[in-house]
Amino acid sequence: MEMEETTLSPAEKVKKWLKILSVSRILRWTLIFMSLWWLFTNAHNDLPPEAIDSKYTNADSRFIEVGGIMAHCQMTGQGQPIILLHDAQSSLLTWSVWAKSLSDKYRVICVDLPGFGLTGPHPRGSYSAFMYVDFLDSLSEKLELNKFSLAGNGLGAQIAWQFAAEKPGKIDKLILLAPTGFEEKSKSLVNLMASTPVLNRVLWTITPRSIIRIFLEEVYADDSLVTDSLVNTHFELFLRTGNRKAFTDRASVRDNRPPVLELIKKITAPTLILWGAEDSRISPEFAYEFHQRMKTSDLRIYPNTGHWPQEENPLKTSADVRDFLEGRF
Repeated sequence: MEMEETTLSPAEKVKKWLKILSVSRILRWTLIFMSLWWLFTNAHNDLPPEAIDSKYTNADSRFIEVGGIMAHCQMTGQGQPIILLHDAQSSLLTWSVWAKSLSDKYRVICVDLPGFGLTGPHPRGSYSAFMYVDFLDSLSEKLELNKFSLAGNGLGAQIAWQFAAEKPGKIDKLILLAPTGFEEKSKSLVNLMASTPVLNRVLWTITPRSIIRIFLEEVYADDSLVTDSLVNTHFELFLRTGNRKAFTDRASVRDNRPPVLELIKKITAPTLILWGAEDSRISPEFAYEFHQRMKTSDLRIYPNTGHWPQEENPLKTSADVRDFLEGRF
């Protein structure tokens, strides 16, 4: 090999090195390097509870054992109880303005659902809609609530209307913010990855912060409200130990769509339906579907508001909820 190298003329040597350093090779190695760098910079370890819980708890926080789950709740105020249930990829922090607004007259109970926030994963990886209803029933018994009002957003609203249908005697008034039920099941790339064995394990480690921002900008109508602080909060809670695996476990659940037409006709509680006119997650057309099919319901649709009205339009929505609870509709 050395003899062959020495017999090459200077021109031939230049030609050989140009071949080695061809544009295609440079591009190929650049792509490989950038891919490895992207994976390295977006790989994150789980954040253990002891490193994160103190940051997102306060004097109103309680951890309540419910069926082997240490459920994180924040309870404030005195009076008639109302339980607030957040959406998927969210936490009880979504209700901060509502809790402050209503706690002067109501006992407001905000809950981190299993698989989210500081409650963390279900010990058996169970995330069916029926598990969430049983969880809520057990929690209400632990809190000795015989009858209460119930509000939920997105996934939380689905749990709320299913609970109200199955336990009508326990619900005083029902508030649904952009509930799931009539829309088609999501077929996004992330959900496909999350439900694909082996591939879903990538999501347990690789979590780009940019994905969190993209998700929030889809949820909000006004992207300017998606601040770095908001992104960081969702990012850290998602990285809490077990929450990323809970995300993929939930995506793998097949029996997670309760029969909406069969159940909502059983709801007897007065119901308030709230929806953002700019909701790109679940179209406002389904607001009318719920409103028409429920026996006693009122509907409010808010302009310039996305999928989380309680966050993007908190003052108006909480004022409407107070009027509804106090019979002024």
